[in-house]
Amino acid sequence: MSNTAITIPILVAAAALYPLTMGGSAFESFADLFFGLALVEQVSVLALIFSVVFGAVALAGNGGTSSSKSTPSDVVYPLVEMSKLKNEKDKFMCLYSMLKEDCMSELREKHELKQEALDWVATMMDYTVPGGKLNRGTTVVSVHCTLKGGTLTDLETARAGVLGWAIEYLQAFFLVADDVMDESPTRRGQPCWYKKPEVQMIAINDSFLLESFVFTILKKHFGNESYYLQLVELFITVIQKTEVGQLLDLTSQPMGQPADLDRFTLERYRQIVKYKTAYYTFYLPVAMGMITSGVTSASAFGTAERICCIMGEYFQIQDDYLDCYGEPEVIGKVGTDIQDNKCSWLVVQALDRASAAQRKVLLENYGKWDDKNVARVKDLYKEMGLEKIFQDYEEASYVEIQRELDALTVMPRDVFELLLKKIYKRSK
Repeated sequence: MSNTAITIPILVAAAALYPLTMGGSAFESFADLFFGLALVEQVSVLALIFSVVFGAVALAGNGGTSSSKSTPSDVVYPLVEMSKLKNEKDKFMCLYSMLKEDCMSELREKHELKQEALDWVATMMDYTVPGGKLNRGTTVVSVHCTLKGGTLTDLETARAGVLGWAIEYLQAFFLVADDVMDESPTRRGQPCWYKKPEVQMIAINDSFLLESFVFTILKKHFGNESYYLQLVELFITVIQKTEVGQLLDLTSQPMGQPADLDRFTLERYRQIVKYKTAYYTFYLPVAMGMITSGVTSASAFGTAERICCIMGEYFQIQDDYLDCYGEPEVIGKVGTDIQDNKCSWLVVQALDRASAAQRKVLLENYGKWDDKNVARVKDLYKEMGLEKIFQDYEEASYVEIQRELDALTVMPRDVFELLLKKIYKRSK
């Protein structure tokens, strides 16, 4: 286990215990550990601490109760506007302005934020939250609809959409922070938020704000529901799992030292994918739809988790393939896995098949930002036929998922079919 893997849990525990000790020496020990980490590791620590704090505050505000009540009286959903729209994605988008104002009101009324700061946050949200494919958010509505028998009232659609937007805010938090850590140039067809000259490292704090808005949304819209605690705990668990995956990804190579290709194994890759991608991209929207639809079976949640993790691996391998072979104008970003020295599925497959000479090419060129080095790695991938290897994997994975769905007994097959349709042979 690396020093970082040991230090980060110690830091989180120290932060949690500090109010109990209130001693200067305790704070100094925490500070020494924290500032001894690299910037990307400090970001991971702070994000994890913040998620626990925000979750605790949300629960405290609810008084720990679980009484089931109707929609809060101060919430007015844009049901008339939504009813005029035919496209499900358009209906989903119709909720964004309302939720943005919920977050702005929280900052304005409870935190006394002045207009200059409010304008900053509004601009930041518009830039980072709604511009993606919105697959995670709309999946919550689809799952909820499927589990409710195929039809939802306008109000049910709106409330399921609100939960979907909570995931989209979470996604924005992860992406803003991830782009800083990876030094990525573009996201969704435009410069990353931190790349804007007036933003830069302020983006780190902006990412924490985006995370906090997840709990603002949950509290305002679901604070009186019997399943509110379950939703909050689900988000906290998934946030922690995703940040563990990010840590495994960031530490797949030792920082400031020569590349160690022996660390790029299929076992490590699968662990990264499971925690960094599968839980928040697949299991979170499915589990939320299950919770709000009244599913209580532990077996059903276990089955959903297993299938979602299989789909998550498939999805991330597609993502790694598109990072190398996808067109930037189609996928919305410039792929940098080779330059970033990432434990990508492609490099894992290449190393598994490489001759001594091919391994030497990878060692000399992988993880370098010079265009010539990147081109040499891509030439080697072509030489090794990795495109065909991916296509074969994609078909085999699809067959495996279908086999899992054929064996389903505790969950409707349609819940997972709708996910599979969104990702099978995707090009972006």
